[in-house]
Amino acid sequence: MHPLRRLHEYLSGLSAQRRFELWRDLFRSDRDHHQSRFDIRKYSHLPYASTLNGSCSNVCPVKINIHEQIYKWRQVMAERNQLPLVKKETIRIIGKVMSEPRLYRAAISGLAFEYLPRFAIYNWLNPWGRQREVPAPPEQSFRSWYLENRRRQ
Repeated sequence: MHPLRRLHEYLSGLSAQRRFELWRDLFRSDRDHHQSRFDIRKYSHLPYASTLNGSCSNVCPVKINIHEQIYKWRQVMAERNQLPLVKKETIRIIGKVMSEPRLYRAAISGLAFEYLPRFAIYNWLNPWGRQREVPAPPEQSFRSWYLENRRRQ
């Protein structure tokens, strides 16, 4: 079953009062953390079951900004050092690659783009990749197209 469906079914089975308590406990400040009854480790996989593209909020019949709540949940988990090591390191590496233009261009070109994503996405450490297929890369990058066409003018 898809993780978002599990989350929806779990939340649907709770009373409105219990859902409120769950979110209240989740978003308590760090100074109130010792009083929290919410087990953040137990539900640590749930905020990563969404791509944060906003489609869940768009279809919500009561207009709850679900993607904003999930994003906030991710921030709280990071602040409380609750991210799994693999996810933490992956985020660090991706941040480094995306912040350096030369590294980014190298990562999306040639062999790196053809082989690295398949290994990085479809491995036993990444349950996200088991349910998704990455589209084929374009024949030409936007940057190379832009540089080629800019020279013509």
